[in-house]
Amino acid sequence: MKKCAVFNDLSGFGKCSLAANLPILSAFQLEAHPFPTAVLSNQTAYESFALADVSRKTADFLAEWEKLGARFDGILTGYFINAQQVNLICEFIKKQGALTVVDPVMGDGGERYSGFDDELCKSIKRLCLLADVITPNSTELFILTGEEDVEAAAEQLINSGIGAVVVTGIESEGKIGCRVFTKDDERCMLADKHGDYYSGTGDIFTSVLTAELLNGLDVFSAADKAVKFVSDACGVTPAGNPENGVDFERIITKYI
Repeated sequence: MKKCAVFNDLSGFGKCSLAANLPILSAFQLEAHPFPTAVLSNQTAYESFALADVSRKTADFLAEWEKLGARFDGILTGYFINAQQVNLICEFIKKQGALTVVDPVMGDGGERYSGFDDELCKSIKRLCLLADVITPNSTELFILTGEEDVEAAAEQLINSGIGAVVVTGIESEGKIGCRVFTKDDERCMLADKHGDYYSGTGDIFTSVLTAELLNGLDVFSAADKAVKFVSDACGVTPAGNPENGVDFERIITKYI
């Protein structure tokens, strides 16, 4: 099987980050190798949470992987806790030469997340420039580029060498999905929107996208499948506790 390294946080409650990445990648018949960038009692959308900063062990963990001769077909990244951690992962990616998908977690709704200072955001931009595909929401897209227009921002990133920019959270006429930009094409993929907000949908989206890219689909087909997967998962999830995440387990067999 193809191997995928996954750099993201591990949250005990709220089906997001590694708790979503790993089962989805595995269901798509990929060998998923987790690298926790932080450990949380529950994800940050809840009223409170406890966090363990494991970033000081990043270099040690990577050194052990190097001793093992670990080689990967794919790399997926999500949440990072500081710039130093991101810089170490950048060096790891340069050595691997694997298909790399970066979800540049930095903010949403026009605001940066708490703790995401200029240094960390600049490091995440350097990480993005090593990626084949990035999956920012519009807030993150504008942080990365300084632009205030989706098309101009995507063009800037494509011209910097990124293969595809997949802008998530695009809404139109009661539907939600993404816009995919490459050097030669641009398309919008939408599916039915269920509810106002659910945690973890971005992690589910990037998991399906990465899995299907590694399984041979082009970025447009992979993104379209990821949009439909998230829509279906939200559609079978009870309303009322959006921080708990979505019940992707109920529909995953439909897609594999």
